Amino acid sequence: MQHTTLRTRTTRVEDIIDKPAPHEEAKIIIADDHELTRDSIRDMLESVASEPHIRILTEARDGQEVIELCHLQHPDLVLMDVGMPKVNGLEATQAIKAELPTTKVLMLSAHFDAFLVSEVKRAGADGYVTKLCTVQELVDATRGVLRGESHYP
Repeated sequence: MQHTTLRTRTTRVEDIIDKPAPHEEAKIIIADDHELTRDSIRDMLESVASEPHIRILTEARDGQEVIELCHLQHPDLVLMDVGMPKVNGLEATQAIKAELPTTKVLMLSAHFDAFLVSEVKRAGADGYVTKLCTVQELVDATRGVLRGESHYP
């Protein structure tokens, strides 16, 4: 008599959380007043092979433009610089969260300052990273915020 062993695949929580359903795509707007920074962020996110579910919708040069683009595009996430012309990132975040509460905002700044972090939290942003972060740190923060986690130093 021969015995057959059945193998079952165990589903891990990480397998479910880290990967959206194949048909889901996270729509992102990048907002920064420096073209080089916008291009760099776009290139970083698009270069990560494990992130085919991220789609950059468009880019904004200032806070007023990102508010208008959010109304038109309804992104899942905005990667937003703190210091921008016309409307700064903190004010733009407050406006976006008030009108589109399901849109996530991950704030970016060249500076790390505890007071700035508290202002970012008070504005309603879902997270904060410095522009000195690694590609992996940006990807991890983006993933976490998209999953509903807050990301603060």
